[in-house]
Amino acid sequence: METVHNQVLPRPPTGSRASFWLEFQDYWARVPDKFLFLTMLGGWCVLFQVIGISSFNFGVAEPSLFGWMNSAWDTPAMDCGHGILIPFLVAILFWVKRRELAASIAGVWWPGLAMVGLASLIHVLGFLAQQPRISMIALFSGLYGLIGVVWGWRTMWASTFPMVLFAFCMPLGNFAQAFTLPLRMVSVTLTRMICHGVLDIDVVQYGTKLMDAKGQYEFDVVAACSGIRGLVASLAVAAVVAMMSMRSIWKRGLLLLSTVPLAIVGNVLRLTVVVLVGQAYGQASGKWVHDWFGYVTYLFVNIGALLVLAHWLREKPSSKSA
Repeated sequence: METVHNQVLPRPPTGSRASFWLEFQDYWARVPDKFLFLTMLGGWCVLFQVIGISSFNFGVAEPSLFGWMNSAWDTPAMDCGHGILIPFLVAILFWVKRRELAASIAGVWWPGLAMVGLASLIHVLGFLAQQPRISMIALFSGLYGLIGVVWGWRTMWASTFPMVLFAFCMPLGNFAQAFTLPLRMVSVTLTRMICHGVLDIDVVQYGTKLMDAKGQYEFDVVAACSGIRGLVASLAVAAVVAMMSMRSIWKRGLLLLSTVPLAIVGNVLRLTVVVLVGQAYGQASGKWVHDWFGYVTYLFVNIGALLVLAHWLREKPSSKSA
């Protein structure tokens, strides 16, 4: 067993900045029992690779939970294309918190095996019920438990927030319908009000459809266009920004809640531009804007406005007079 040095990693001297690779090597050399963790992690991942799912009716031909996850992330109907980026985001957060994590290491903590055992039971339940989402919960819960086993409960606690972000990997699919329909109705209704009352464009709303009175164009806001994808992705960004730059609970909550109206505003802006282009240039041009303009609204509204709000809410360090 390696000796635990429960100390904060020293920062580079003022005026100098160590390269990422040198700092990574220094951090890697100070982490105890890393090969024990990697061995246990490898065995845990093999379990979900070999007997991850109990049915092949999920778009994959192997019993691998990882294969199913990758297939789900690539399926538009699952509304989780951002899921493949979450593990990289978690890795970045672990790197950002490396000093706190290094200071929390206390050595092997066998009670952490209880979490791994519970995760194993959850996986058995998901396997028997043919529910890969339950097995995904087991996968990440077991990983969380392994951190506690190898490095102690304090390190396990310090890694809670990065591990919680794995929840954004979860494919939504049919579970999102309870949210997508209200988002679609609100977006379409607001778009019709803006077009009819502000822009003086005669559009008619039929449920989630928008069309002009003459029938020259018709746009149906389907579930994939509800804004749920941008909402979930921006919620993940908001969670990271809130936890890293704010200590006040109300500020964190406000930033997280702001993702909902921002998602609606971005979707209304996109739909309004679609109607304008459709009115001026016809159905085909409107559909082209419909397919591509969402990236613009997501960048400037969902993310840009969110970061502006975060900057306004940021907590400045208190200055004390000498």
